[in-house]
Amino acid sequence: MYYGRKKGIIIAIIVIAMILIIGIGGTCLYMFTDLFKSEKTLFWKYMSNGVSNLQIEENTQLEDIQKMKEQSPYNINGELKISSTNEEMNTILEKIRLKTTGKTDKLNNYSYNNTILQNNNTDIFKLEYVQDDNIYALKSDEIVTAYLGVKNENLKVLFQKLGVTDVENIPNEIENINYMELLKFSKEEIVNLKATYTPVIENSIISESYSKQTEAVIQKDGVSYTTTAYRLDLTGTQISEILVNILNALKEDSRTLDLIATKLNTISNENITIEDVNNGIDYIIEKIQETEIMNDIAIVVYNYKGETIATELLIKNVSKITMYANNNTLKITLENLIEDSNYNVINIEIINAVAPTETNISITVNIDDETETILNITNSGSAVEKKLDTTYDLSITYDNETLEAEYTKQLEFVNELEDIQRLDETNCAILNDYSQQDLASLMEALVNQIMFVYSQKVQMISTQNTIQQ
Repeated sequence: MYYGRKKGIIIAIIVIAMILIIGIGGTCLYMFTDLFKSEKTLFWKYMSNGVSNLQIEENTQLEDIQKMKEQSPYNINGELKISSTNEEMNTILEKIRLKTTGKTDKLNNYSYNNTILQNNNTDIFKLEYVQDDNIYALKSDEIVTAYLGVKNENLKVLFQKLGVTDVENIPNEIENINYMELLKFSKEEIVNLKATYTPVIENSIISESYSKQTEAVIQKDGVSYTTTAYRLDLTGTQISEILVNILNALKEDSRTLDLIATKLNTISNENITIEDVNNGIDYIIEKIQETEIMNDIAIVVYNYKGETIATELLIKNVSKITMYANNNTLKITLENLIEDSNYNVINIEIINAVAPTETNISITVNIDDETETILNITNSGSAVEKKLDTTYDLSITYDNETLEAEYTKQLEFVNELEDIQRLDETNCAILNDYSQQDLASLMEALVNQIMFVYSQKVQMISTQNTIQQ
């Protein structure tokens, strides 16, 4: 049985591999044209078609910026504004600003951020953050005049000093892991996954689980479509069996096991072996077999004139999720089937418009036509221009009142950072070096000072706004 961080990483990559295996399996079943007349194959054909419609367009603008951030230093300036349609609340919010400046050089393991809270153009609170190599530190002159830092080493000991008794699952150091690397597979690796796991998925589901319904009517964007629906019904027991069969096949797939171990060792220093991965698989199998999946599920794909226009996931007596995509827009409707729940219907719309030098993302979440949250993200610029301007617009509407927040950020790449604030024993107290008694005294003093400063700032904002009114 595996515990701690190593087990968590192993489980994460196994779950990712299973998701990829299931997706690839569905696509491969679509390719078996000699079986197209069966309900089973037609289901997977239109399921694959629906998954293809949901694919997100590649965003080279942000990918290139992210790559450049790993190699070049950059400065950031940002500002947050908040407003409300409630006039009384807005008289306070419209005067408040949160301004940030930052500097980052990932190659030299350095980052600095200065955050200032303003009220009516007056600075009322300032917080500085510095990451210098493996030291992470904060400072606010009104609370403590020196940086308080933590070394990213021997963290178990530090937490024990802070009174944490169970430190088994706390790592000794926190690593910066790029989990996106786990999702990258070569063409040869994908071919192997198809050949190995398509038969496993196919043989794990009996033909009687598939069905077909003609003249199935579905609503999409207010229009009714008469479609042919292909459905897959699975009991909780069948779901468990499919997952266990995939995992057992994975245990015998030395090529994929080696791939998983290699990827894990690329992003960590745990020296994970194939045996470790197999132990992780055994752990997941054990948990699946111990857990009773109570709810049956059904997946329904709707075919209209040879195209998948919608896909439904039904969880018996719990919910129905309908999703479809058109061009750069994804729509999801979640209907709650549980009586006396907090909501009935949630509608989600995601729009992703991508261009070489500008990306626009819009996310709308509507709950029972009572609460609506809208987030718009705009990115302008490119790695070639060595800059990126980003705007986040968030609005929340409830009870006919709207709260809005706008955060603007300017990122600019530079040849070298200026006015770097380094950390050493003259300006930074390292908490790891304190005894348990001294650390307890320091924490108590910090909490008391933070509460005092907080009440002082609340009073200051209240007084300033009262005087102005």
